[in-house]
Amino acid sequence: MIGSPQTPAVTTGSQQAMSGDASVDGAHVVSRVGRRLMWYLIALYVVSVLDRGNLSFASFSMNKELGLTPQMYGIGVGILFLGYALFEVPSNLILARYGARITLTRIAVMFGVVTMSMAFVMGPSSFFTMRALLGIAEAGLTPGVFLFLSYWIPQQYRARYNAMFSYSIPAAYVVSSLVSGSIMQLDGAWGVPGWKWLFMLEGLPAVALGIFGAFYLTDRPHQAGWLSSREKLWLAKQLEKDEAAPAHGVPTGVMALMRRPEMWVLTLGYVGIFSGNATVGAWLPQILHHAGVSLHSIGFVAMIPPLAGIVGMTFLSRHSDRRKERVLHTVACMLIAATGYTTVAFSTTLPAALLGFMLANIGVYASLAVFWTIPQTYVPANAKPAVIAIISSFGAFFGGWIVPMMVGRLQQDTHNLASGMIVVAVFFVLSSICVLIAGRRMASRA
Repeated sequence: MIGSPQTPAVTTGSQQAMSGDASVDGAHVVSRVGRRLMWYLIALYVVSVLDRGNLSFASFSMNKELGLTPQMYGIGVGILFLGYALFEVPSNLILARYGARITLTRIAVMFGVVTMSMAFVMGPSSFFTMRALLGIAEAGLTPGVFLFLSYWIPQQYRARYNAMFSYSIPAAYVVSSLVSGSIMQLDGAWGVPGWKWLFMLEGLPAVALGIFGAFYLTDRPHQAGWLSSREKLWLAKQLEKDEAAPAHGVPTGVMALMRRPEMWVLTLGYVGIFSGNATVGAWLPQILHHAGVSLHSIGFVAMIPPLAGIVGMTFLSRHSDRRKERVLHTVACMLIAATGYTTVAFSTTLPAALLGFMLANIGVYASLAVFWTIPQTYVPANAKPAVIAIISSFGAFFGGWIVPMMVGRLQQDTHNLASGMIVVAVFFVLSSICVLIAGRRMASRA
């Protein structure tokens, strides 16, 4: 069995009494956990998205200097997720075995160093190599955080905290739109192109966060010196109830679980979500620029869609928590994303393209937040680290590696940047059907 040190058993009557609902304000405990952990996880993911998403701003001058065609750029966007997919499962198993403090901080330092190294690429080959290394360095971050949250946040609060963590993705694009646009103004300073400044400066925060996290993070609730003994006992009992033996007929082993058809159908469902996550910011500045936004204004305009994503994700994830329903909410969010990408693909004006990207951002981030509550809820505890990583790896390979290459190829063939977004829309529709089928079957077994 894959695992980590377990929370000590509750052995005395007095301890059991202290863990009762009357003695501990559960909402306050969860809030304390959230205040302690979420800012760091959000900051970490902001800089990770910043370090992979700054490519969209660097592309304005970098593509020409390195001789990158639209298809080569699409390969560069996607090859990051190839390395990501290959190392996702090992990274998550390491986190389950050794804890988040070691795993997440190692990831942060590695992808920060690789991001700074992107400033020294000389052509397509070194560009592809460094993007692949960035994916390898970052592998395991997303599923690792969702797994980490399942160790701390009771199930009934999870969608909102998943969403809170997912805020970091649109928030990173807001920050990237403002910061990256400003850094690009350093173009030519000391003879260094702006896109090189972009990579060098934006890699530093990840290294700093990694070093800080090694001293700040706590792996499990029973290790938390910042919670009282009663709070730790209450949290342990809530998490123990969540991780209780699954319903009759649900296998507990990883291999037995992955032999069930619904798990692979659910995994296919994540492909569309990951394709949206990989592409929603990668072409946004270029498409807006081609729609008529000047380079001086692109940073301010490009932050509008991710801001819409934050608002939409907040409403939809909280609505999912209130209704205690996950599958239909995920499907609805995915169809919103498909509508947005379709609008962008067929847009002929700036307002239409902007509206499409706003809908796409809402759908992508909301579906990402709510989707992960499905495996978090229905997958047995001992299988959760591997299953979450398998789902994420599969999505990263097909949604992050294959789909961006298809987008780049279509753009090159049609000579239209926006046309490639129809590929992502189609994947969202197909994946929504998979989530509907698999999610309902898993829920029926619970």
